[in-house]
Amino acid sequence: MDLSEIKSKYPIVIVGGGLVGATLAIALKQIHLEVLVIEAFAVKSQQQPSFDDRTVALSQASLQFLHKLGLYDLVSDWHQPIKKIHVSDQGHYGFARIDAQDYGFEALGSVVENWRLGQVLLSRLQQLDIDYCCPAEVVAIEQNTEQTFLEVKQNGESKKIAAGLIMLADGARSPLRRQLHFDAEITDYQTSAIVCNIKTQQAHNDWAFERFTDQGPLALLPLNHNRISVVWSRKNKEADELLNLDKQVFAKKLEQTFGSRLGKIVQVGQRKKFPLIQLVSGNTIKGRCLLMGNSAQSLHPIAGQGLNLALRDISALQSFFNEKLSEKQVFDPGNYTALSEYQKRRVKDRQQTINITETLARLFSNQWAPLSISRNLMLKIMDVTPVLKETFASQAMGFKS
Repeated sequence: MDLSEIKSKYPIVIVGGGLVGATLAIALKQIHLEVLVIEAFAVKSQQQPSFDDRTVALSQASLQFLHKLGLYDLVSDWHQPIKKIHVSDQGHYGFARIDAQDYGFEALGSVVENWRLGQVLLSRLQQLDIDYCCPAEVVAIEQNTEQTFLEVKQNGESKKIAAGLIMLADGARSPLRRQLHFDAEITDYQTSAIVCNIKTQQAHNDWAFERFTDQGPLALLPLNHNRISVVWSRKNKEADELLNLDKQVFAKKLEQTFGSRLGKIVQVGQRKKFPLIQLVSGNTIKGRCLLMGNSAQSLHPIAGQGLNLALRDISALQSFFNEKLSEKQVFDPGNYTALSEYQKRRVKDRQQTINITETLARLFSNQWAPLSISRNLMLKIMDVTPVLKETFASQAMGFKS
């Protein structure tokens, strides 16, 4: 949609049309709220970080939410279920296994490639006739107690748009978050994730593997067509070396780290490197602006909770707004008191997820011998203690107490 086609005022404007922004727009449209989505990158741009070749492990709770939004059937041809999880620590005997059937589910979650999920979301935006201005850039935001104003640029043209609420879903590097002076605590792990798809001699049979090593965690996630998504975290220098290795040498290195559970690696796809940081904004509200997704918190991928947490936030916001709409009063989506109430409701789940992710990132990427012994013992205990396994499974499926 061109700048000339969009209106001069909307109840809600979402800045960022990636996985989080697009899902957010669909969720709000479902409760009959009018939104405008502004996305900086062209639809098929290779620069769109939200729709790249990485994969996401969607929890069972996230899948249920996508089903509620009418999206599940659209991704069902592409997602691969995770029926079992095997967690191990390289060089030690400790391991833990989680089976979805033990908890009455067919799967703990599913894995889907970002770009395929992105295609589904963009198609749904069009079906729902949601205003989607792309490519366009928000260069400035002004706020007062009654409304906000965005300056939007596209192809050299500029337009001022008024909104009751602005939601920033434009990623961890959000320039608008900085412009509005949101505080953000950044942890640089000095590591990068090597991401690629592989094929092995033996079928994955819907198993996901998390292998902890002294150099960093290694995750192998099942994909359709018997492919496997690899997310291998290493120190930045080591990651550069792995990225530049010959495919056969890389496969050998990966086999040495993972082991022989799936036989030899017979095919290695294109490798990419992504720096790993944690970014957490202490306050997600400023005036009539709300941070969502990676703009609010960008997490280490070790627990696979980044997008899942964002989807729980969106689900909670949809329910909260629907509750306010039912009160039969004038609905103001940007009301600070109401937004503060929503933020308060999300504090426990958000903080718990951030804490768990940071603890795992530090605990399972540490060469200190006492910590190595402790985590190995922890895995052994968890594998034989039903209540601990159930807690782990509940976390993996995205169900919170």
